[in-house]
Amino acid sequence: MDFRLLRRLGHFLAVAEEGHFGRAAARLGLSQPPLTAQIQALEAELGVRLLERTRKGARPTREGEALLPLARRVAEDAASLEALARELRAGRHAPVAIACVTSGMFDHLPPLVRGLRAARPEAAVAVREMDTADAVEALRRGEVDIALLRLDRDRPPVRMLPLGEDMLVAALPEGHPLLAPYPGALPLSALAGAPLLTLPRSISPAYFDALVTACRAAGFEPRGVREVGSAMAQLGFVASGLGVALVSSGMARIHPPGVVFRELRGPIRAVGVALAWNEERQGEAAADIVRVARQVFGRPATPRHGG
Repeated sequence: MDFRLLRRLGHFLAVAEEGHFGRAAARLGLSQPPLTAQIQALEAELGVRLLERTRKGARPTREGEALLPLARRVAEDAASLEALARELRAGRHAPVAIACVTSGMFDHLPPLVRGLRAARPEAAVAVREMDTADAVEALRRGEVDIALLRLDRDRPPVRMLPLGEDMLVAALPEGHPLLAPYPGALPLSALAGAPLLTLPRSISPAYFDALVTACRAAGFEPRGVREVGSAMAQLGFVASGLGVALVSSGMARIHPPGVVFRELRGPIRAVGVALAWNEERQGEAAADIVRVARQVFGRPATPRHGG
């Protein structure tokens, strides 16, 4: 790690945010000439001009504007690294890293975190929102200790503990023609031919395949009008009148304006949220969370294995 580059990026950010070399120097506790020298050294190292002086101070160049978001992320990661190092020096535990799908944020994450804190009051918790496919890879690489995701079976070395059943519900825009004739549960076949807002299969293959299978069992091939990148985006597009969506029942608890949810006749099961971990990397934190999950969600002592 080039710490000089990190420091110079921090100087660049200060000037870009303050819009003035003098104010940035005061904020950093420097005099202006050394700050100017650091910016010039950074520009020479990167090979682009980052700042231009104006009558009122300074502003990023076009190249500087392009680099600003990444520079901010690098600075934030460096600050997080320093904070974690301080925690470890003080003898505290490293944060428990949890990946969580959007639809698990409301029904599953809160009771799990509360149970973990009751069992390990000293434990810090870091949560990252991820789709299922990314969460599986993060588990494989050891980037997270545990994940709340949608899997139908183990993906060795990733093991899973199902946390309960989930159902598909229909999300429709307010005023949709299907709402009046079906004030109660909606037959899935009523959505045949409807413009469906879908998530890419790559995000959660098991969930996507179960949805397609349900539609085919209802007598139609789902007509995906548009793929969107997240469950929240699905609801936003539905509210805008751009289509309808089949989502997990957990998403209905958000109650977004402009969206009406209808249960489906059957009901129709979705691939539920499961707790997953990498058995090749399972540490104390992951083992503790699995124990907590079994207590909180009342799951059996032995996780289900896939075939």
